[in-house]
Amino acid sequence: MKKHLLILLSCLLAQVAMSQDVIVKINGEELKANVQEITTTDIIYLSADTTDTLNYSLAKTEVFMIRFANGTKEVFTENLPSETTNETTIVDPVMMYQKGRQDARLHYNGTGAMLGSAATVFLAGPVGPIIIGAVKPRARYNKALPAASLQDPNYVKGYEKQAHNRKIGKAAIGFGVGTGVGVLYLLLSVMSPGK
Repeated sequence: MKKHLLILLSCLLAQVAMSQDVIVKINGEELKANVQEITTTDIIYLSADTTDTLNYSLAKTEVFMIRFANGTKEVFTENLPSETTNETTIVDPVMMYQKGRQDARLHYNGTGAMLGSAATVFLAGPVGPIIIGAVKPRARYNKALPAASLQDPNYVKGYEKQAHNRKIGKAAIGFGVGTGVGVLYLLLSVMSPGK
């Protein structure tokens, strides 16, 4: 009898150890976890892939559904796209192109292109700023842009055109600054008294 109870207890403990919840994120990624608590803003869980006892936290807005070990599910309907976003809407292509250009003026500053161009003048001469200016900025890398607008190719085209124009201008300024600093350094080194 003790042997049968021990086997039954071992099976139950193995079942409990193997049971786990699955957190399904909006992007489709699945996390094996043991959900500890669901708050109004977060889901607190233990990772099933590790043996550590640290609680992890995930924003509820990133979660589509939780499949619990007991077979039940909880779907977070507030994170589902609304039906209005699924409807096909007709948007004026010219208006979206102009909106993309306007957003590029607001959200793309090109400071990196200017600083990079100024620095590469010393390493590669004018080739560095030319290469930096030739690489077009991509709209999808700018997190400040609305995700719905990035689905419209006219918006993306307008944004990337205006951002590229600004990047070329900033690269030219960087080339001028880098060249000016180089000439100033050369003049100061020539004019300084010899040792």
